[in-house]
This record gives sequence, structure tokens and C-alpha cells, in this order.
Amino acid sequence: MSEQSVTYVDLRFHTPAEEKRKQRPRHTRVIETSEQEITCTDLKFLTPSKQQRQQRLTSAESKESPSPSSPWLITVILGLFCLALLVTAGVLGVMFLQASHQVRRQNEELIQKQAILKNFTQLQETLKNCMQQRDDFQANNTELSNVLNKKVDKCSSCPEGWIQHRGKCYHFTNERSSRQKSKEYCSFHGSSLLRIGNKEELDFINGLACFHWIGLFRTGAATSWMWEDGTAHSPDLFQVKKQEPGESCVLLSAGEATSYTCSEQYRCICEKRAA
Repeated sequence: MSEQSVTYVDLRFHTPAEEKRKQRPRHTRVIETSEQEITCTDLKFLTPSKQQRQQRLTSAESKESPSPSSPWLITVILGLFCLALLVTAGVLGVMFLQASHQVRRQNEELIQKQAILKNFTQLQETLKNCMQQRDDFQANNTELSNVLNKKVDKCSSCPEGWIQHRGKCYHFTNERSSRQKSKEYCSFHGSSLLRIGNKEELDFINGLACFHWIGLFRTGAATSWMWEDGTAHSPDLFQVKKQEPGESCVLLSAGEATSYTCSEQYRCICEKRAA
């Protein structure tokens, strides 16, 4: 229902004055009535103008409808929230990549350690077999030496504990030492570290050697192998395996020559000419 304005108007009605009543004749019967005030109310309804209705309607709508800035504020909040999610996702992605690289690196190190352990286990097994072969050979050599001592002349051409073969005397030490110490040991006993000159001698030594230093060495990783007397080594006779940097000396075992670090402790083979 449309709004309306109400106007109140008061109307008063009075009786004739007292003086006029006195002027009337006495015989005249006048019915007096008390003074009365009559109030009439006139209600006037006014319709508001179109402009006023429009202003009131606009005011009411402004109170009921949300602020025009509300959608913009919600958009900003959602944008900040999305930005925070993107930053969090990026940080988590970087952490995941770092963890993946670390796991991959640890796996590679583990594989390398497993390979080293496997090689070490194989080396231990080979060493065990060589030691067993050495003990067997030493027992056979002892028995062979006793037989030879009975047959040969008392004036033997090789010292006691040495093995004679085709004009040479060979000594297989039992004590372990570096190659330099082994070289000094052989020199002290009037001999030198083993030098293999031919295939026949190689076959003879291979049956007895088990991780023994021989007289083959090199001065650097880029140099060739040579014997103690300065003679160059012939690869046709045998190949030196491994040949890693820093490994400049050779061990002979089970028919294979392998490069090792010269400071490691092993037995050696000395040789000299039979008297």
C-alpha cells in the first residue's frame, strides 16, 4: 500500500456571550446551554510525489542489497588463496625432486658398495684357494726337496730353502712386506725379484706363485712395464690386469699378473743363478 500524509485541523464553535444573554427580556424563556467547544478533525491524505517514492525505494534497496565491492573482495581472497596453493605446490615439488635425487644417489652408492663387496668376497675366496694351493705346493716341494737331496751331490748349487730349476734358484718367502722391502730382502740374499724370461719359466712359476711380488714395475700410470734390470716387458708373454692409477707394482697369482699398490704387504719370489 502507498504511503500517505495526514493533516489535523481543529475547529472550535462558541455560544453567544454572557452580555447578550442579559440584554434579552426576562420574560423571554431562553434555554441556556452550556458553552461548548466542538472540535472537528479534518484528515487530509496526501500522496507522496514520484521523486520521494523513488528516493525511498532506492534507500531501501541499498540497505537490503550487498555492497558492490563484495564480489571484488571475494575475488581477491580467492586469488590469494590460489596463489598460496601454487607456492605450496612449488615448494613441495622442489622438495620431492631433491628427495628423488638423494634416493637415486644413495641407490647408486649402494650398488657400488654391493659390487665392491662382491669383488671383495670373490677375492677372499680366491685368496683362500691360493693359500690352500700354496700349502699343498709347499708340502709337495718339501717332499720333492727331500727326494732330490737324496739323489744330488752334497755340494748343491742352490742354498737350503731354495728351489733349483734349469740353472736358476728360486725362493718363495713366507713373510709379508711391501715391494720395496721385498726387493731389499732378495738383494740381501744375493738375488733379485723374479724376472720371467720365457713361457717355460712362466709355466713353472705359475704352479707355485700365490700373490707374490715379482720384479715387474712401472714409474707412472702412463709408462710401460719393465723388469728390475731395465728390460722392457713383452705383453706377448702375459698381460698385466687392472692397471689402475697409483698401482705400479705387480703380483703373480694362479697364472695371472695384476697391478697393485706397491706399499701393500705380500710375499715375494727371489731368483738367482745356480752356482
